Amino acid sequence: MKENVFIRLLKYSLPYFHLMLVAIVIVISLTYFTLMPPQIVRKAINSYILSDTLTTSERIAGISQQAILFLVVSGAIFLFEYLSILVTTYIGSKVVYNIRRELYDHVLMLPMSFFDRHPSGQLTTRITSDTQNVQEFFTSVITSIVNDVFLLAGVIFVMWRMSSKLFLDIVYIFPLIIIAMAIFRYFDIRAYRAVRTGISKINAYIAENLAGMPVTKLFNAEGYKRNEFDKINKELYKARMNQLYVFGIFRPVINFLYYLTMSLIVWFGAKYILDKTLNFGDLFAFVSHIDTFMRPIEDLSEKYDIIQNTTASAEKIFALLDEPVEEQGEVNGKKEIDYGKVEFKNVWFSYDEKRWILQDVNLEFVPGELVAIVGETGAGKTTIMNLINAMYRPQKGSILIDGVPLEGYDLQMLRRCVSAVPQDVVLFSGTLLDNIRLFHDGITEEQVIEALAKVRALDAIERLPKGIFTEIVERGKGISAGERQLIALARSVLFGAKIFILDEATSNIDVETEHRIQQAVRDLSKDNTVIMIAHRLSTVVEADRIVVVADGRIAEEGKHLELLAKKGAYYKLYEIQFAKEEIA
Repeated sequence: MKENVFIRLLKYSLPYFHLMLVAIVIVISLTYFTLMPPQIVRKAINSYILSDTLTTSERIAGISQQAILFLVVSGAIFLFEYLSILVTTYIGSKVVYNIRRELYDHVLMLPMSFFDRHPSGQLTTRITSDTQNVQEFFTSVITSIVNDVFLLAGVIFVMWRMSSKLFLDIVYIFPLIIIAMAIFRYFDIRAYRAVRTGISKINAYIAENLAGMPVTKLFNAEGYKRNEFDKINKELYKARMNQLYVFGIFRPVINFLYYLTMSLIVWFGAKYILDKTLNFGDLFAFVSHIDTFMRPIEDLSEKYDIIQNTTASAEKIFALLDEPVEEQGEVNGKKEIDYGKVEFKNVWFSYDEKRWILQDVNLEFVPGELVAIVGETGAGKTTIMNLINAMYRPQKGSILIDGVPLEGYDLQMLRRCVSAVPQDVVLFSGTLLDNIRLFHDGITEEQVIEALAKVRALDAIERLPKGIFTEIVERGKGISAGERQLIALARSVLFGAKIFILDEATSNIDVETEHRIQQAVRDLSKDNTVIMIAHRLSTVVEADRIVVVADGRIAEEGKHLELLAKKGAYYKLYEIQFAKEEIA
């Protein structure tokens, strides 16, 4: 059975246990002072205002004394409320800071297959909105519940001491309040979970569609996307309204029970005053304490809203934290690639355990040889790249680098030596210098410039407004696709990669930049293992070896002219891209 979500949450507060005790002491003190004002007024009425034995001056002196005491108690209530807010806010902020840090650290360690199944907007909701809900729980719920419980117990005790008869006349109302709260609890948690799910869906949708806005505008899909968003927005609206209905019914029920209680107190209280078994000051205090009694009842119902919100958020947070992290290989495994030979031995792979993307693949890549992988879309070309850098693991077979299975390497160190340059290179906010050295301040500007020169990118980067100090905004807007490819290549060289994999790296760039990249790739292939995944066959004709992938299998291998002469899978691809007379 899974650990209770609140026990798990409270474990995060253990480092601040001493502050929690301080907060509870403050709350108990606050409870004590909150119960005093009705008793002060009660004494003023019974002992001084309605007294027949004291002189006028004595009565005024007594009333003044009680008024001063009332002010002192009000000041104490203000002080302890302030201290309570201060301490609980600090605890809540620290706890959520730790949860959010752990959550993000955990996300960084998750395998790529996890990100295939979960949209980025959903993860953003977990790390931001859901953790904020948890903070509200630690900030306003825990100590408030302690305060409310002590306040309710204190009010019951004081009312019983003042008049046990009057208390027994109204005590049967309390079970009705408990039943109302139990019914409210059942419906409220269902409503809150629906709201959290709706918020997660809408965040994921917005994140995805803002990223895809150019496509939406290009194909005039604004109307479709508007309707699609409206459907998701309506789901959230309905969930919010259901939540509102639940809470809207509960509040009037509590108010009705409150007025019923007050009516009973006035009726029986007046009767006891006429019978001279109850003083007017006692009745006044009773009425005031009922106000005090109902306040924590209403507060508990509101806090219960927050508890349900926290429950729904915490369940999602812990579900994310319970996701298995990526296997990191051998802790004391091999940390460097010495040579760079890559071998695929009878490799089978599927992303969803249903359809094989690669089937019984046997391949070999060695330094000094420029190898190109070609094939139709969906044939499995990019999958080969993802397997070499261990982003995914094959279900069958093995992949070896320098004769050592990938599992025998320290995975983090391995990826530093295997550079994958995707078609869409991601750049982070900061300068180009930061993006090339990936914010490692220990790497000097001279080393970055040297890496740029090695991949024939230095003059292209120097043409930018501020060279390597050019600021990058929102995923690299303003930087061309070709410049991004050169930056990614320079980054790979800078970090000492031994294996370079370029995935459609020259598919969306100008002729000049394509020539630069081809020259840089040729230079790198002299001492390193270089694999080019390409769709455009014109970019691979000079490759030392071309591997043709079809339906997840290796269909052919050889040089450009050799493969054309076979008139097999490669010939058909070439025929599609070029006119038949050009082949002849």
